[in-house]
Amino acid sequence: MVTSSGQVLDSLNAARGNRMPRFSGKKPFHQEIFSRHVGEIRSLLHALEVREAFDEGENRPLMDMYETASEIVIEFDLPGFRVEDIRLVISGASLVLEAQRPRDQVESASRFVCLERSSGRFHHAVHIPCCIDHTTLYAEYRKGVLKVVCRKTGERLVPIKEILD
Repeated sequence: MVTSSGQVLDSLNAARGNRMPRFSGKKPFHQEIFSRHVGEIRSLLHALEVREAFDEGENRPLMDMYETASEIVIEFDLPGFRVEDIRLVISGASLVLEAQRPRDQVESASRFVCLERSSGRFHHAVHIPCCIDHTTLYAEYRKGVLKVVCRKTGERLVPIKEILD
């Protein structure tokens, strides 16, 4: 008598009282939902990886994010920066700000009594919370504030074509 490995497993499970249904080949609904959640988790982990790529000694500029009906607006405080020293990159679902401000030189005979202003490298990675249109994204730098405007894509009606046999 020739038996398959599936039949052997079924008989072992039945002997233990574990009756598990055999895989039918179709993906159950709860597994589809699970797959979507796994995709979202991977996207968030990617954002965390981007954040962890920065050095501990780097600064993180302050940020505000707000949403209107058609846009997501992100504002970074970057006083004293030149536009040439600011870099903005979209990486997956994350917006990554990189900037650098050199320390102002003081006379060699001088010494600091108080040193509060930050200098060096600045980084901030922001997860953008919904679907945006990457082609319409723009940024403005004015009075020490970098304003990034991301237009939302919104819902789009998908046309359905009927095929008659």
